[in-house]
Amino acid sequence: MSHIQTLAKSLGLTLLLSSAAHSAVITINQINNTFAPDSVNAQVGDSIVWVWNGGSHTVTSGLKCTPNGLFDGDLSLFTQTFTWVVPASSAGTTIPYFCSPHCFGGQEGSIIVAQAAVPGDLDGDGLVTGSDLAQFLSAWGTASQPADINVDGIVDGLDLAVLLANWSV
Repeated sequence: MSHIQTLAKSLGLTLLLSSAAHSAVITINQINNTFAPDSVNAQVGDSIVWVWNGGSHTVTSGLKCTPNGLFDGDLSLFTQTFTWVVPASSAGTTIPYFCSPHCFGGQEGSIIVAQAAVPGDLDGDGLVTGSDLAQFLSAWGTASQPADINVDGIVDGLDLAVLLANWSV
């Protein structure tokens, strides 16, 4: 236990422990001009694997046939899978994607990425560090999410205790 965690416990404040590391493989099938399922829930660190089932397709991040550069892969006889690992910068977002040749026909999907799994990890990088503390302090005294870690309506000492208890060494 770190000195910061010991200090937080000695203050007698309720602490939340960080959750165990999570990593999963989520499979999305390309079937004709669709993705199945067309929407998935994911966590930071999960691998999204698209599987080819015929034709010539792409898996391109972006909305309404406009690539945003996050990922772009082919699905074809020669490239039968495309894998993308969800980065920490995507925590708490929904990532739209489409097939370039078929986007006007509605071949699109989305990845809904959960908020960071570590209480106090406000920037979604999987660690609780000075960056998170700076964001937290700028929200002090407000009801700002995600800085209101214990969701009691105010960013205060109870939230600080949780953040410090999960401090990354």
